[in-house]
Amino acid sequence: MSQNSQFSFNRPYRPFGFNIQVPERTIQQAEQTLGNLVKSPTEPLFNFLEENESVFNGDVAFEINKINAQNFTIGSTMRIEDEKINGSKPNLDMHF
Repeated sequence: MSQNSQFSFNRPYRPFGFNIQVPERTIQQAEQTLGNLVKSPTEPLFNFLEENESVFNGDVAFEINKINAQNFTIGSTMRIEDEKINGSKPNLDMHF
């Protein structure tokens, strides 16, 4: 037999790799795997952003400011009423 490997036993010569057919399901699985590899690093970030959306869009800051305003109003009202009932705070002059 010569060094020329054009054919072997009545079969046409085809280099290895071109004569193999990959099943369709294997191609689909490879596609899904590659898609998951690309998506998986960003998925936790997007989940975090979605869960904490109210923090990032300002709803939480608005609620905090509203509660602080209510706290100030209630405290101020209580101080005014305390002064009405108990009189003004004593003024101690420590300079002799």
